[in-house]
Amino acid sequence: MSIDVKQHVLPATLSGQKVEDYWDKYKVYINPVSDQSKYTHIDGKDQIRVYTDGVFDLFHFGHARYLMQAKNMFPNTYVICGIASDKDTEALKGQTVMTEEERCESVRHCKYVDEVICPGPWTVNLEFLEQHKIDFVVQNNAPYPMGDIPDIYKPIKDLGMFLPVVRTETVSTSDYITRIISEYDSYLSRNLERGYSRKELNITFLKEKRLEVRRTVEGVHRMINGYITDFLEYFYQPISHRIINFMSPVCSDNEEEGETEGNEANEQDNK
Repeated sequence: MSIDVKQHVLPATLSGQKVEDYWDKYKVYINPVSDQSKYTHIDGKDQIRVYTDGVFDLFHFGHARYLMQAKNMFPNTYVICGIASDKDTEALKGQTVMTEEERCESVRHCKYVDEVICPGPWTVNLEFLEQHKIDFVVQNNAPYPMGDIPDIYKPIKDLGMFLPVVRTETVSTSDYITRIISEYDSYLSRNLERGYSRKELNITFLKEKRLEVRRTVEGVHRMINGYITDFLEYFYQPISHRIINFMSPVCSDNEEEGETEGNEANEQDNK
């Protein structure tokens, strides 16, 4: 669908050499409500209040694109975002990297969000919606099970107050954590070099020394590879280039001698 830039709240303009490739990979996707008449509970309202929630750990562009869809559901949308508490998240989903306050502060600076509830409830009910004057709940359309409940959003869906958004499949918090874990030693070395102590990184004395040896060996390897590369580049260049490079100092000396002799001759003529 074509996107009216003036009507919708969109990401910043992108410029640079790789704009076309980037645009193809990260196309802006919004799915505004096309027929508001079927939702009688919002008749006559100028501004529609939508609520969404999540953990939002290591806030990334997938989160932002999800909130962008919520913001563009209606011409005038007020987005309220609930942030799951540390207690609920660790009990029901797992440990987070960022604290509850850090996650709230990250979302609060997203331009697609108008209000943040911190902490927000893990599940929402009609009483919560009425308290915050919420017209719709916005979430991924896939069922979200919890314990014996197959989908915690089913009651909201049954009320006709649920609007779906599309998840960005190319990114997730778990993906980023996996990247770090898969290169664990590299990131440990990086932070040791930047001044973090082994106690802060929760590693043993022996682990720290092994990483120091590894950094030293890698540095030697890089130095040797640099020498080899320079030698091969010189060895494999055309013979004419090597002769020119070899003769350059000699030519320079001859030119300087010629200039000196010419200057002396001019001085004698002037006399």
